Amino acid sequence: MQTTRTASGERLVVRTSLSEIDRLAAWIDGIAGQAGLPADTVFALQLCLEEAVANVIMYSGAPDEAPISIEIMPDKGGATVVVEDSGRPFDPTRLPPRVKPASLDESRIGELGVHLMRQYSNSIRYERVDSRNRLTLTFDAQSPAARK
Repeated sequence: MQTTRTASGERLVVRTSLSEIDRLAAWIDGIAGQAGLPADTVFALQLCLEEAVANVIMYSGAPDEAPISIEIMPDKGGATVVVEDSGRPFDPTRLPPRVKPASLDESRIGELGVHLMRQYSNSIRYERVDSRNRLTLTFDAQSPAARK
């Protein structure tokens, strides 16, 4: 795990291995504590970044040990985060909204990551840049989940 300070935040580079999720969580906690982010924002950051990175690890087709770059830029009680990976192109903004099942029999296990990111972030943007996926999530001082 490699961390660096950037002009506007902190960057962490992890491998495409699920064992990196615990380190990611500790790193997010450290940055959130330094920035004084509200608990609701920290929860939203943790949830969304863990989902995004886990999805890259499990579904992107990126080679084993390929780097995933995560940058957190705290700002005024909120944050912008950017996740970059070298997996197959995947634009989560193009997925249709998840339909709420009418019954338990109609419900499916999984496929909640993008839905959760939509619910807990203020915005999601995707770009394909230099053969890499770039996912940008923003979190206001009061996360969408806190307003519910």
